[in-house]
Amino acid sequence: MKPATGIFVSAILLILLGLTMVWAAMNRSPGGVNLPVDDHAGDTTSVELDREIPPFQLTSAEEETFDTTSLEGDVWIASFFFTTCPSICKMQNQQIAILQEEFADDGLKFVSITCDPDTDTPEVLRQYAESFQAEPDVWTFLTGDMDKLKKIVEESFLVMFETQTHSDRLMVIDKQGKLRGSFRATDDTDFRRCQKMIKELLAEPYEAKKEPVEKEVAKKDEPKQTMDSFQLSDSLDLPFNSKSLNGDIWLGSFFYTSCPGTCILQNMEKAKLRNEFKDRGLKLVSITCDPENDTPAALAGYAERFEADPSRWYFLRGEFAKVKQIGDEFFNIEVAEQYHSDRVFLVNREGKVIGSYRTTQKDQMEELQKKLDEMLPKAESAEQPSSDNEKKD
Repeated sequence: MKPATGIFVSAILLILLGLTMVWAAMNRSPGGVNLPVDDHAGDTTSVELDREIPPFQLTSAEEETFDTTSLEGDVWIASFFFTTCPSICKMQNQQIAILQEEFADDGLKFVSITCDPDTDTPEVLRQYAESFQAEPDVWTFLTGDMDKLKKIVEESFLVMFETQTHSDRLMVIDKQGKLRGSFRATDDTDFRRCQKMIKELLAEPYEAKKEPVEKEVAKKDEPKQTMDSFQLSDSLDLPFNSKSLNGDIWLGSFFYTSCPGTCILQNMEKAKLRNEFKDRGLKLVSITCDPENDTPAALAGYAERFEADPSRWYFLRGEFAKVKQIGDEFFNIEVAEQYHSDRVFLVNREGKVIGSYRTTQKDQMEELQKKLDEMLPKAESAEQPSSDNEKKD
């Protein structure tokens, strides 16, 4: 009796298994891929398209600042994940790896943002990237402070973003920086639609963006400045008056210390000019547009990063209303909290702004370099003998 009973039970189990498989087949996803539901995934039913994604800066797996402005003119895909996820994230990145193989040679780029930055350090991201054979110049993995990550993702891409919780969508951005499509990587039909859109966007022509209309100090038909001088305080919390620079050639600009991208590049360009013209009297002025956080101590620490001589390079702060007024009335440019132009402003010996130059544009920096070389006195040759005794030797 026992063998017969065992056969009967096995038959019942096989029937139940068959019914389960039939039910699963009837309820699989429309695209033919029946992926497991992952309880960490967050998604929205609709995403607003045809809108520009504001540029942002985060830290790459190579521990470098990555600025999405570098993707201008490229079609790129943004996605969200975390490295310890064993299911949805892995499947999503496998799909991205397929897209990389198919479109990398055509110029498609990928940006994957972790939602678990405490775990996903740059070193962890590098190892994770290698597991998908991610090409460093094609597929970039990003991390950063969680509050900043959440703000960027939720405000720019309009999808949920919490620790180990994210959307599984591939966000497709065109060459003009506009979000054109949102596709679920884990849905076969959506994925094919994504591939179709990528081909279309790669074929679209690119029109370079026109620079935002600024109050350019270089335009001769506009008033250049209505403020003759300004007063702020320096990194030692001592008063500073721009009149103290009358008789000097100097460069002014705006920045803030917590800026991870543009400000650093801007001040690196100023440091290069400092080094080139250090013996010819050039002075530098950097004004923070985040005075609430940029205390004198913060400015002093930031100045040390650039080995700034406090007698030649002044890092300044003041009430934001005053900083904004200085931007408007002295430099003739708009300044907002943690927002500023990437320009440096050339000021002559009379305290008049006579030109502005974008630090991100190589040709403009070369033009500024040439202008400074013309305006500054020539440095004395270090090879010149300094005494009659040296001549005899």
